[in-house]
Amino acid sequence: MAAAPKYATSGRTGPALSDQQFFDALDLGRPDLAAVKALASKSDWPAAKHAFVEHIKTRATPQWTFDWKQREKTKPRANLKDADRYARNMLQSCGVWEDFKDEIDWNANPMPNQYAEWTWQLSRHPFWVRLGEAYWATGDEKYAKAFVAQMSDWVRKQPVPDDSGNYAYSAWRTIETGIRMFGAWPDSFYYFLSSPSFDDEAIIMMVKSFYDHAEHLMKFPTSGNWLAMEGNGLFHAGALFPEYKRSATWRQTALDRLYAELDAQVYPDGAQIELASGYHNVSLGSFEQPVALAQRNGLPLPPDFISKMQRMFDYDLFISMPNRRMPPMNDSDAANIIPWMEKGARYFPERRDFQWAATDGKEGAPPQKLSCDFPYAGYYVMRSGWDADARYLLLDAGPFGYGHQHEDKLTLVAAAYGRVHLIDPGNYAYDSSQWRRYHIDTFAHNTVLVDGQPQRRRGARDRSEYVVKQPLPHTWVTAPAADYAAGVYDEGYGTRENRCAVHRRQVVYVKSTSKTHAPGEYWVVIDSLEPKDAKTHSYDAMFHLDADAVEIDAASLVALTRNRSGSNFAIVPVCGGGLSVTNQAGQEKPYVQGWVKAGAYEVKPLPTPVYHRDAAGPALFVFVLYPLRAGEALPVTGVRCPQPNTLEIAFGARGTDRLVLSSDEQAPVRINEP
Repeated sequence: MAAAPKYATSGRTGPALSDQQFFDALDLGRPDLAAVKALASKSDWPAAKHAFVEHIKTRATPQWTFDWKQREKTKPRANLKDADRYARNMLQSCGVWEDFKDEIDWNANPMPNQYAEWTWQLSRHPFWVRLGEAYWATGDEKYAKAFVAQMSDWVRKQPVPDDSGNYAYSAWRTIETGIRMFGAWPDSFYYFLSSPSFDDEAIIMMVKSFYDHAEHLMKFPTSGNWLAMEGNGLFHAGALFPEYKRSATWRQTALDRLYAELDAQVYPDGAQIELASGYHNVSLGSFEQPVALAQRNGLPLPPDFISKMQRMFDYDLFISMPNRRMPPMNDSDAANIIPWMEKGARYFPERRDFQWAATDGKEGAPPQKLSCDFPYAGYYVMRSGWDADARYLLLDAGPFGYGHQHEDKLTLVAAAYGRVHLIDPGNYAYDSSQWRRYHIDTFAHNTVLVDGQPQRRRGARDRSEYVVKQPLPHTWVTAPAADYAAGVYDEGYGTRENRCAVHRRQVVYVKSTSKTHAPGEYWVVIDSLEPKDAKTHSYDAMFHLDADAVEIDAASLVALTRNRSGSNFAIVPVCGGGLSVTNQAGQEKPYVQGWVKAGAYEVKPLPTPVYHRDAAGPALFVFVLYPLRAGEALPVTGVRCPQPNTLEIAFGARGTDRLVLSSDEQAPVRINEP
């Protein structure tokens, strides 16, 4: 286990405030603190502390999310097995347990690869909430005693540093500082406030540490979703302890920062600038939680603070897949939108589509808009409807993003008939393993490699330059017969300087309303690769399929999923020109390919057809992506390009669809026209 490093704390112990400084920091001019003032003026610290605790226990406001005085009447669900472990100093972080026995080393790291998040997240203290739930469910003081011992130990051993704390093994990284203030700390404070084990000294110690947290957040603001969480925590500290002279300043500073960030880190189309679905909601939550706390306690907010949040709820709704989850773009998992729609429906009761999504279709009305674009985020969503069986495809043609980026421009996600077929790998633990490197690189996504090399945008410029100021210059058209989107990647492969080719991807969604010969709807993907020289280059188009198995036809090169139940998905290419295909599931050499996360740190093989072509001069891939209902046979019998910009999809006796592409941005695709 790694030894704890030294910090910029000058050998101190916590909390920072002495008793004298604590009472000096309070607004003792408040009428409700008159008894505290009288005792503090005599330097009778034990009596003054007791009077302050009595004030805390008798004040009517602020109110928290639950009433701590109702413990005897409330029996929350509790995991007593885990709570008993926590009470014995067996703690969990990032899904991994460590038995500290008699003494907790809060800077320890038991991970074999020294995964820094384990140490950081240990000091988010989620286990204190579990102890609180167990205490409320049972009334057993062992849970309260364990909390008090651990909290007191942490405060003593982890004094607030002189610097930001934003480095490895630090318990005061500003993101953790903010998260504690709006999460485990207020929850556990109120869970144990009725316990005799949470005595005057322990309560005062924790209240002093709230002050340390607020002042630390005041001094060291960062940016992005971190700044949102920092502001959220700062507002909570100021709202929950208005007795401090600085509390109004904390609240106002927090609101000023959050209000500015509603524009600084949220595009006009509603996407958070990191373009990671999970972190979009991290920021949305950090904007929304102060609103909820302010409304609960009658605290003022900027007049348009709530209305500015609406576009973020819109983003959740309109980017969501038919399973009511957001696609796991960049460092994200597939977040469930229903809890966010519940919040959106409360803040915007006129939005019947929010209500519909919040109740999973039981109330309200589904959105009228189907396919849509996010012109700043560069996401283009093509969908047939809002039912669970709807057809859905997302094209990512956006900027690299402010943080949590993957090298995945022009990747695709597709779902149909109750299943996500073409997947994004989502997030993997922030470690240094090959699996982390794989998940964030081009190899794990549904786009193209050039000469076996991945995209390379990371580190090319300051990350603020990965944020766009204007809508992207992409073509997007949605019409009754078809949707069309196109994007370009031209920022290098292998190295940023190696701009050996430009990749342009066009996607056409052919709808049933276009009077196609097919029994359903499908997508056409056209990949154009334009090299910078006359040399022969190799190109690999990858498709990561969440399937039980994939069958590849040797003659047609069609890749067809074979799922034991439910729907299937076909990839039908235009053959010729030396096209070949291999299923690279579970590959580790010559490079990692065909895997997906299967747990916190585990992976499993994933069927991954990779289409390969060598070419000197321009190269072209054309694919029909055809979703199939359960038990349905593939109706496509062939795909060909009889002439440039023309595509014919044959359906046997049913006839042929003919697509003609043009440079007309108003009508870039024509289907079955004379």
